[in-house]
Amino acid sequence: MRNIFIATIFLLLPSITSASSVKDFSASYAVYKNGFFLGNTKRTLTTKNNILNYTAVTETAGIAAWFFDVTIFEKSKLILKNDSLNIYSYKYDEKNKDKHTIHELHIDDNKQLYHSYTKQHYPITKNLHDGLGFNIAMMHDLKKGLRDIKYTIAEKEKLKDYHIKFVKEETLPADNGGLKTIKIEHTNPKTKDRFTFWCVESMGFLPVRIQNVKDNGDEVLLNLTHYNNKEVYLYLDDD
Repeated sequence: MRNIFIATIFLLLPSITSASSVKDFSASYAVYKNGFFLGNTKRTLTTKNNILNYTAVTETAGIAAWFFDVTIFEKSKLILKNDSLNIYSYKYDEKNKDKHTIHELHIDDNKQLYHSYTKQHYPITKNLHDGLGFNIAMMHDLKKGLRDIKYTIAEKEKLKDYHIKFVKEETLPADNGGLKTIKIEHTNPKTKDRFTFWCVESMGFLPVRIQNVKDNGDEVLLNLTHYNNKEVYLYLDDD
């Protein structure tokens, strides 16, 4: 009887939805454009049951704030189902001196993704995410051992396909002697746009550096400064 009971338990295990492998955290980054410091962004993940809320607050700082004072609030909600993270909703709220811009994504009554900026409905496909929440999905997938992942991202004006591939292991110079990372990257073969992430396994595959290079040469760089309220010295190449 005991053996039958144990066998029954093991048969039931695969049907139980597991908890997300990504745990609560907060991370702050310095934001640069073409080497010029623009400001800071703080990202916070909170989880409850199978719901994950990921927020980001980005503000101009330093000399950049003299010329334009911008605050951007983003909130992405994801749902864990069958060991995959799926988009549920997203809000983008940008304020500056002259303009207030808001757009949202949400699952509508017909089980499609509604985009308030394009005013279009899109079918729900595998690995469909917003531009913020896919960072959490990527951490979840990397922790599962995936190193070649395709995502569809609902950007401001359209859906865009990303194919993220493992590049190499790389140690970034830091105050503790270095952070061991895995470098993963998406490159658009037509435009040569490049999106690169350096992720640290000991931090749950958190991207500690994110670089976006456009085909015109413009570069936006996020560089980790705090993790769970502890200061991190992650040196840039010219430090």
